[in-house]
Amino acid sequence: MFASIQQRLTLPSQTVVWGLLIANGFLIALMLALAKTATASGVPALTYAFWQTLIAGLVLFLCSPKFAWAPEKRLTIYFVISGLTGIAVPNAIAFYLVTKLGAGFTAIMYALPPIFTFLIATTMGLEKRSWMKLAGLSVAVSACAWIVVQRHSEMSQSNGFWFALGLLIPTALSIGNVYRSVAWPDRAKPMNLAAGTLLAAATLLGVLAVLSGTQLMALQFGPRVISIIFLQGLVTALTYYCGFELQKRSNPVFYSQLGAVAAMFGLIIGVVWFSERYSLTIWLGAVIVIAGLRLSNRTPRHSA
Repeated sequence: MFASIQQRLTLPSQTVVWGLLIANGFLIALMLALAKTATASGVPALTYAFWQTLIAGLVLFLCSPKFAWAPEKRLTIYFVISGLTGIAVPNAIAFYLVTKLGAGFTAIMYALPPIFTFLIATTMGLEKRSWMKLAGLSVAVSACAWIVVQRHSEMSQSNGFWFALGLLIPTALSIGNVYRSVAWPDRAKPMNLAAGTLLAAATLLGVLAVLSGTQLMALQFGPRVISIIFLQGLVTALTYYCGFELQKRSNPVFYSQLGAVAAMFGLIIGVVWFSERYSLTIWLGAVIVIAGLRLSNRTPRHSA
C-alpha cells in the first residue's frame, strides 16, 4: 500500500522530506499525549513503553511483504543499538516524565538533539562545517533551554532530578541519529529496519521490566486504557516507518530537527488536550526555535 501511494507521488524530494519531518513531529507529540493519558490512569511507564513498542513492531513486521530476519551479526547489532538509543531509553524516560512535567515540556526534550548531532556528524565528516547551520541550531537549542528554565520556574513542585533525567532523552537520540545513518545496512528497506528496531526495543524493555519487577500485564487497567495502548501501537508504527523513511532520504542533522517540530506540536497539544498553560516567554521561545531551524536550513547563495 505504502509503495503504491509513493509511486503516485510526483512531489519534489525536498517537499517529501519536509512533509515527513512535519508529519513525524506531530506523531511524536501525539505519542506523548496518549502516553500521558494512559500513565495518568496508573499504567507504569515501562509497561506502557513495552506494549506500545511490541504492537508497533508486530504491525510493521506483518506489513512487510518480503521481511526476512537475516542472521547477520551486523543486522542484529543494528537493531539492538538502534532500538536502545532511539526507542527504549528515550521513550521509557519520556513516558515517566510526561506525568511529572507535562506533555508540552517533555516534548521539548526531543528538540535538543540537533546541536549535539551536528557536532558529532561534523567531527566524523558526515556533515560539512557550516557556520550558518551551527548558528541556527544554536539559536534553536538555546531557545529550548530557555523554555526549560522558564517551565522549571513556573512549576511550584518541580524536581531537579526530573529535569536531569530528561537530558538523557536528547543524549540517546543524538547517538542514535548518527549511528543509524552510519550503520544503515545495504539494501535494507525502511519498514524492515523500523520493524526490527521496534521489536529489539520491545525485547530490551521487557527484560528491563522483569529485572525491575515491573508488571507487564495490562489487562487490569480496563478496556479504555487497553484501547489507548493499541492506538498508541498503531501511531508508533506509523511514526517509526515515517522516521526511517526520513532518515533514508536526509542526513543525521536534518533528521535531528524532528524533535524541535515535535516540541512545537507538543506545546499545542498540551494546551488543547490537557489545558496546560504556558507563559508568554515560553511561546516566545517556541517562535525563536522555529526561526533558528529556518536559519539552519537556509541554502547559502553562491555567486555565478
